Amino acid sequence: MAGIDRAAWTGSVRDMTTPFVPETVLPSQLGGRQPQQGERLLLLAVLEDAVDCYRKCRGSRDPALRLLFDETRAWVESRERDTVFSFENLCEALDIDPDYVRRCLGEVGEGDRRR
Repeated sequence: MAGIDRAAWTGSVRDMTTPFVPETVLPSQLGGRQPQQGERLLLLAVLEDAVDCYRKCRGSRDPALRLLFDETRAWVESRERDTVFSFENLCEALDIDPDYVRRCLGEVGEGDRRR
């Protein structure tokens, strides 16, 4: 390595790897994304799925659909807050009154029975 300048050689290796080093991304660089927007959409999707299951499976004679309804009803009626995705915690995170949702689901069921 008689003709190679050692300082220049190590510098070129360092320069070559620079593009592969990730840059820091600041929250302001994310294009106006609302804080926790993705998390909120996930919670809304969970609630929407529960409402759909409750409405579509209520009164079903199919054992699998009946089981799905029973599980959904138990989740909605539960007052526990021991898990992140408990009904009470989910409603609180979305700033929704859980008792209001319960009343609305009960009214949907009453309307279905009157038909």
